[in-house]
Amino acid sequence: MKRSLFIGILFFILPCLIAKELKEEAAPLGIKMQIRDYVIPGPEVEAKPLSKESAIVLRIKSVYPHGKSFRYDFEYYGLEAGSFDLGDYLQSKNNKPMTEQPKLPVTFKSFLAPERITPNPPEDAELPRFIKYKHLLIFGAAFWLIGLLLLIFGARKKLNLLDPSTPELLSPAEILRPLVEAARKGKLGKEGQAKLERTLIIFWSQRMNISNESPSTALSKIKAHPEAAPLFEKLESWFHCPNPEEPSDLYALLKPYHEPKID
Repeated sequence: MKRSLFIGILFFILPCLIAKELKEEAAPLGIKMQIRDYVIPGPEVEAKPLSKESAIVLRIKSVYPHGKSFRYDFEYYGLEAGSFDLGDYLQSKNNKPMTEQPKLPVTFKSFLAPERITPNPPEDAELPRFIKYKHLLIFGAAFWLIGLLLLIFGARKKLNLLDPSTPELLSPAEILRPLVEAARKGKLGKEGQAKLERTLIIFWSQRMNISNESPSTALSKIKAHPEAAPLFEKLESWFHCPNPEEPSDLYALLKPYHEPKID
């Protein structure tokens, strides 16, 4: 019972205390002020639309149910100096009649003299004499240009320091040696054998100028050539012999292939 009585007394006293505080303290023009948890009896209200005659801009930030009433959070600021009532800027929502017009007196004051309409213009801020804005732009552009030149010349110098290593040209003998060595040891597979025979045929076809002849005719002429025949004979022996013979003289077999060097 006592608790209900206390809440009822607080319900009626709190709006009066808030209104008194707002009335006593004048707010500067254009500065947003807030009122929180203000209870208005009756149906929900809303802020009136802003018009040319409005001296106050009032917004309702939040609305909460409060028994048969509503509790509001207001935000407002003044456009004219003087005393006004925020209740005059409220209206019932959905055209419902207001049970009681709330009284929320507020006061706004201007810090300008009565004859002044606009505030003083802000003074131009000056940099020290040795740091003008124009000088900053010039220094910034020069610094950027120097950095760009350093990057360009640094990259060129780094490229010049790199050793332009050109791939060493290999002779046909150097290309053929690992294949022939594998064939002699019986470790050259079918693909390796085909690659070795193809390389030899291309080499001798170009040297003997018989590239335009049929493969069978060209192969017969190549095997009949006194310099080409020894290696072809050894390859046939190595490819078809399950137990390869003792190491042969690879240098002698590859001697015709030492020149010219190819890429």
